[in-house]
Amino acid sequence: MTAGPTPEPAVVTGPFVRLWIAHFLQALGYSSMLLLPLYLDHLGASRAEIGAIMASASVGGLAGRPLIGWALDTIGRKPVLLLGTLVVVAGMALVGAVDRIGPLAYVMRLLVGLGTGTLFTGYFTLAADLVPEQRRAEGIALFGISGLTPLLVNPLSDVLGIDPPDLRWFLPAVGLVILASLAFLPGVPERPRDENRERFTLAKALEALRHRSLWPAWAGTCVFAGLVAVFMSFATVAAEARGIAAPAMVWGTYAGGAVLVRLFGAKLPERLGLFRVGSVSLFLYAAGVWVAADAQTGAAFAVAGLLGGIGHGYCFPVITSQVVTRSPLALRGVAMASFTGLWEAARLVVAPGFGAIADAQGDAAMLRIAAVTGVAGLVVWGLLERGQGSTVRS
Repeated sequence: MTAGPTPEPAVVTGPFVRLWIAHFLQALGYSSMLLLPLYLDHLGASRAEIGAIMASASVGGLAGRPLIGWALDTIGRKPVLLLGTLVVVAGMALVGAVDRIGPLAYVMRLLVGLGTGTLFTGYFTLAADLVPEQRRAEGIALFGISGLTPLLVNPLSDVLGIDPPDLRWFLPAVGLVILASLAFLPGVPERPRDENRERFTLAKALEALRHRSLWPAWAGTCVFAGLVAVFMSFATVAAEARGIAAPAMVWGTYAGGAVLVRLFGAKLPERLGLFRVGSVSLFLYAAGVWVAADAQTGAAFAVAGLLGGIGHGYCFPVITSQVVTRSPLALRGVAMASFTGLWEAARLVVAPGFGAIADAQGDAAMLRIAAVTGVAGLVVWGLLERGQGSTVRS
């Protein structure tokens, strides 16, 4: 009797579900902070000031990344998640004290950036530990839904009649909800640490991160993160400036597109090829930014959000999977800290820079420039990816 095919290892397990719920709850902080530009605009901030304040979160996130990577690999994933949760809740509470554009707004964003940077890195590192290696892109895609569905809180705020001035209490209230995420972490196991492994050193970490196989992933991250930074910093304020009745609705189609492709097409990247799917998704994201440049109706902004969401739905798990697969297991936390740190660096440079372009030339010109830059970056990613393998480094 011939044995049947070996069944694939399960992605969705009890620990995976618990981690998914915890990440969903903490992601309410990251996603709801996309409404902050509306509050800053209400306080009289210019586009450049909005970009600078939003980007200042990246300063806090970047400052903590080396320590975060070290702690994940030496202390453990869950202690890092506990600390990050407390920091982000404290940062969101400070929104209630911001009543003008001044230093406190930057302090608030620094704390939020440090907390969300810690959680972004820690949750996806732990998720990469849980999912089967041969289904890594699929597992990360499904796990990432937990970080995208909270975007629906933004159009929900329109339905609830929450106006920009109301965000002063709404955002701190969301911060309190985030604390509930901690209740789901005790049931999630950590990967046992190898006590016999080589001692962590900065030189070993840098050598691993400079490996040639990671160059395409770093390039793709910079391009994709830059486009996301532009869209997430300026899509709602551009829509509001054009008189769109419910500007936050763009995040409804964004989240919907991302969630749908991950629910029904999570297996595609590993079946068709990671870069092939990733490159198409990055192009779609750039197309969404271009559509937003000329959008004059709510429907047009909804299409822009949908294209961006579909692009995000595939591009993020593709690049994340490349980083995890092409970096040593013993330095997974460091590699993920570097990956998420590039997101912070892109926001730090791109958001204020493109905000200044918008102040000088208008939102439409700024968004077109971002879209064209994204396509050019896609070409660079493709050239670096040519001839690369995807073997695991250990």
